[in-house]
Amino acid sequence: MKNFYMDFTGIIIDLIDKVQTLYEWFLRMFGHIVHLIEKVKEIVLDFIEFIKDAISNEEDLQAFLKNYSDNEHYFI
Repeated sequence: MKNFYMDFTGIIIDLIDKVQTLYEWFLRMFGHIVHLIEKVKEIVLDFIEFIKDAISNEEDLQAFLKNYSDNEHYFI
């Protein structure tokens, strides 16, 4: 009977180790996804800052929008 409990304990410990490994992998992947989202956010904010600095009046805005609509396929 003692051997059964030792085997059962080993199985439970192995199961806990596997679940912990899976959990750590999930956290690592989640961290990479969050980092990627932060990078995209930085790029978008830098682009917005560039547009804000480049456009100072209505004519600049109209020229920028016309250039964007003429070259839309380059942005996508």
